Amino acid sequence: MKRSETLFCLLTIASLVAAAPARDNALIVNSGSTNTVGYKISLWSDGTASVTTQRRDGSAASTPKSFNVPSATTARFFSNLAAARAGNVVSVPCMKSASFGTTTHVTWHGWTSPDLDCPPKDSLGQALEKDVQEIVKAAGISSVPLRQLK
Repeated sequence: MKRSETLFCLLTIASLVAAAPARDNALIVNSGSTNTVGYKISLWSDGTASVTTQRRDGSAASTPKSFNVPSATTARFFSNLAAARAGNVVSVPCMKSASFGTTTHVTWHGWTSPDLDCPPKDSLGQALEKDVQEIVKAAGISSVPLRQLK
């Protein structure tokens, strides 16, 4: 009898673990420029996130700051991210200033988006760009250029 109860408990625990939704993660990286500090935002599918500012050499300029993204924004972002990846989203190449030009990419499941600082070619890119802007705002990142850290 004990053996069957133990087996039942183990199977119950295993089914609960299997039924739990997996947390998904995406990384938003802005390169920064000569006159601005870049950043890395790590966003989880449950809306938890962290942001770290980056120096030009890629090293961290700050300790990670935790924040939350509204659940509707998070769900839309991951949905639009999947659509952008499946639709092979592209952006229009654009010229950038050496001092002020930045690049912003999203990395998810080994796929990297085109530069979201250049105009998107289609609605898939526009949706992803809009989501990233909302997430950056939730992170408290100012649109005003920050002084480059040395």
